[in-house]
Amino acid sequence: MSRLLTLSLLLAGCATLHVPLPPEAELHRAKTDDGWELGLVRYKAVGPPTGVPVLLCHGISANARNLDLDETHSLARWFAAHGREAWTMSMRAAGDSDGPDESKGRHPPSFDDYWQHDLPAAIGLVRQVSGASTIDYVGHSMGGMIIYAYLSQGGQGLNAVATLGSPTRLDWGSGTESLLKVAPALLSKSSMLPSRFGSWLTAPFQGAVDDGVFERLFYNHESTSTTSFQRLMAYGTSDTAGGVALQLIRLVETGRFASNDGALDFRAGLGRVTLPVLVVAARLDRIALTPAVRDGYEALGGPKEWLMISRANGARAEYGHMDLVIGERAPDEVWSRVLDFLNRHARKEP
Repeated sequence: MSRLLTLSLLLAGCATLHVPLPPEAELHRAKTDDGWELGLVRYKAVGPPTGVPVLLCHGISANARNLDLDETHSLARWFAAHGREAWTMSMRAAGDSDGPDESKGRHPPSFDDYWQHDLPAAIGLVRQVSGASTIDYVGHSMGGMIIYAYLSQGGQGLNAVATLGSPTRLDWGSGTESLLKVAPALLSKSSMLPSRFGSWLTAPFQGAVDDGVFERLFYNHESTSTTSFQRLMAYGTSDTAGGVALQLIRLVETGRFASNDGALDFRAGLGRVTLPVLVVAARLDRIALTPAVRDGYEALGGPKEWLMISRANGARAEYGHMDLVIGERAPDEVWSRVLDFLNRHARKEP
């Protein structure tokens, strides 16, 4: 097979997977205090609003489309359909947000850049556009870790929070531990790993070769369809910032959930959090192991609830890491329970 034919087949395969945003999706930009612009998408509530807006945030090597994959696999559109104005955000160097540009002083980010600069900018924009004094927040994977760091250091503007598959330990034998350990040989703080291209390149072949690697690590085929995972790989991934990976590697090496310079102990700071937090874990999650997710729950000081998604607790199949946000039955088995928590802790706007 010629290279041209191979490339043509790849392009055709990825093109058939891509699903554009719907007409009702509003595109917005938030400017951070250090000069980056972030891409956000707003879905207005369908019918009378039932609560404050909800800001949704993705994890590492991902972008906002993780939480807005297509018509039937979109946490954002599901919230909007249930009366909650919903916003998705792409962190810096992801999705439609600004990328690194040395000529403009935009260097590849660290984990600290996300909670110190990106979250305040996104929260501020949602509050400004919606007119809400406080908003709710749902973070998947590292999106939950970021909100933990933000809240541990006194972050404001939020009413209630839910984290989905968000560990505060990475040194307890997770599926990412071996991957992160080889990263120092491949990455530096000034580098970006081209994971977006690699994911796009392999997207059409997911499920065709049954080696089980991706399935075991990222999802359970009993909960998520192959097509949904292919779409996630095709347009829901982003390049991985070396600084972010290296900061998480220190979490593997030391067990400390801390700032880049080690001066701020996020885990200790969680004890000062006073707003309601729902912590969701998945029994088959090999990225965010249940004990590693539970560690964050135990550290939280304010009103909190624990939710394990498993057959034992009523799910029709076990959930892996990505199943929480793109699973076929996630609306009924996960999202509805998140919304119930947020509704029970709703604050009425004046």
